Parts: sequence; structure tokens; C-alpha cells
Amino acid sequence: MTSRVVFQGLWALAIAWLSALVAAGCGAVPDRPKTANLPSADPPASSAAVNEINQSLSMLASQTNSSPADYRIGPDDLIQITIYNIPEQEARITPRTVLLRVSQQGSVVAPLVGELPIGGMTTREAERELAKRYAKYIRDPQIGVLVTEYRQRVSVMGAVQKPGVFELTGPKSVIDMLALAGGVTEKAGNQVHLYRQDSQGRRQSAVIDLLVLASGGSAGSLATGADAAAVNMPVQGGDVINVPHAGTFFVDGAVRKPGSYPLGRHYTLTQALAMAGGADPELADYDEITIYRRRGPANTETITVDLTAVNRGAKDPTIEPDDVILVPMSGVKYFVKRFVGTIISGVSFGSFVGGS
Repeated sequence: MTSRVVFQGLWALAIAWLSALVAAGCGAVPDRPKTANLPSADPPASSAAVNEINQSLSMLASQTNSSPADYRIGPDDLIQITIYNIPEQEARITPRTVLLRVSQQGSVVAPLVGELPIGGMTTREAERELAKRYAKYIRDPQIGVLVTEYRQRVSVMGAVQKPGVFELTGPKSVIDMLALAGGVTEKAGNQVHLYRQDSQGRRQSAVIDLLVLASGGSAGSLATGADAAAVNMPVQGGDVINVPHAGTFFVDGAVRKPGSYPLGRHYTLTQALAMAGGADPELADYDEITIYRRRGPANTETITVDLTAVNRGAKDPTIEPDDVILVPMSGVKYFVKRFVGTIISGVSFGSFVGGS
């Protein structure tokens, strides 16, 4: 009797959470992959065009004034912490300035306050966090954080002149990294992909228009209002930048194997999704699959497809080179998989929760 009451109470709680999530527009679903700056349909056709792109990238890289405030602290970086309102005569008790090496776990051990998880923070974020910690010991602490040695690495791969792993010597952007890799080759398409893991280990991705990037952000973008700064994103340690070969398409979101795939023959949407391992039935929203396709330098076509209808005989759209296919997550499915399933394990929700 008691176990039945507990089960009913937990089930009522789960339903209440589910109702609140749906009513709020499924706000608990993780951010969808960024597709703010999509490529033109035609890849670079000649060495002259490629040389022009590379010259633009090199020129823009030389003009880039990346702010140290954009840099994310990572393992093995050496940071200097200064407490400005400690008088020099008291520095023997609490050091006014100290140099600390960031551990592989992203932490430092600072005087008085102990261990601080600093990995992934900017210097300003680290200053604010240290000020909170030191406020227990010092009135209105004035903290400065400076990165004196940069030890983060970024991989650049695909259709670039010198693919490899590059050590960051300070704040860098996507353009900076492409310039370090010698620019693109004649085999490059018009996409630049950036892959990243956030602090929770979740995969993030961005698709950037190479031609927009090489023009400093002035060659057009989606209606989301991406400007030059948004196109030329600052990179972080561990990022992977990929320049796919011409004639590829990109699949992201709730699929089993997101990434770039060669368009060796005519593919339909369902065939393209099959190349990516198929949509994840536990997470995918089949009704709102979107194909982003650039129709000119300032015109992007957005094609929304109901995959359930396609499976029932509706038209299966043909995929074109440089298409970006996004399979969004269903809020209801995500909630059931990530939250309800952790409350009541071993219960099948298929008969309780309908489609997305």
C-alpha cells in the first residue's frame, strides 16, 4: 500500500512538471545548434577565388584586435592573481600577487580561499568569483586576474593548407585560426564548422559562411541579425574547426551521428538522415525538421519538413550541396528521457505520453 502511494505521488509530480514544461514552451530543452551564418550554394570555382578568400582572411587576421576578455581559461594556463587593496607591508601574511598553474581539472588553489574551479571562465568572471571568496576576509576586495601563459590548443582540419593542432598564444578567433592554417584549398566548400563541448560536456556546433567570414561579415547573413563579430567567433581551448570539402551537406541536432557528409549522388532528406545514423526516436521532433539553403548572397531559404508525413508518402525533399539539416529536439521527449525517467525507472511511458 505504501509503495503504491509513493508511486502515485511521484507520478503526479512528474505529470505536474511535464505540464509546466509544455505550458512554458519546453524551455528546459538544451540550446539548438547554431546555424546563423549559412553558406552560398556555389563553392569556390577557381584558384583565383581561393587566393582572394585567403588574402582576405590573412588581412582580417592582421587587423583583428581580440580582447583578452574573450579568452577562456583552461588547463595548464598560468594565471596571475593580484589583490590590489592589500598593503605591501601586509603582503607577507597574504600575498598581494601570486602565480598559479591551472590544473588538468581546471582548478587553482588560491591563498586563503582554497580551491577555485576557474576553467572555462574569462578573466573578468574569475575576478568576480575571487572577489566573492575574498570578501569573507578582506573588505571590498579589488582583484585582478591576468593570463601570463596560454596553453590551450585548437584543431583545424578539412580543406585547409596546413591542417593541424595549434597552440593558442592569446585570444584568437575563427579567422585567426584559418590564417594560421594557411587558408583554405581549392577543394573547400563554403562552410566552416566549429565544434565545442560546454562545461557540462554537451556538444555544441556552429555553421559559418566562409564567404561572409572572408568579407568581414558584410556579404549577408540570416535574418537572425548575425554581424561580423558573431560570424568571426572567438575560439576556446579544445575547439575543432573543420572546413568541409565542396559538395557536402551538414546534419545536426537530434541525430545519432551529426556532422558533414559528402553528397556523392542525389540524396533525399530521409537518405541524408540515414547517412547521419537516423533521427533519434527518443529525442527528435519529426514535425519541425528544417533545411537551411542559401539562395544568393543575402537570401536564405528555410524549408520545414514533417518527417512523419514524408514517411506516410509526402514528398521527400532533395538535398543540395551545402544544405544544413537541423533535427530539433522535442520538448516532451527530452523531458521524459532526462527527467521523468530518472524519477521512476523501469516504467514505460509510451502509453502515457503521445507524440511530440
